[in-house]
Amino acid sequence: MTGIGGQPTTTEIADLLAWARALSDTHCSADPAERAAYQDAKTTLLGRLARHNPDRQPEDPA
Repeated sequence: MTGIGGQPTTTEIADLLAWARALSDTHCSADPAERAAYQDAKTTLLGRLARHNPDRQPEDPA
């Protein structure tokens, strides 16, 4: 992740999704440290998204 607090870029989002896919493809054999690093990066990116889009409420899927 390249952003340090600014609004996430589409590239950052795509990179995180690619990382998630790579971890998924390992079928539970990924290194626990890599899984933890991914979770930290995801938490950070989602926090940045929320911070830069405070008025957007999640849509009700129903």
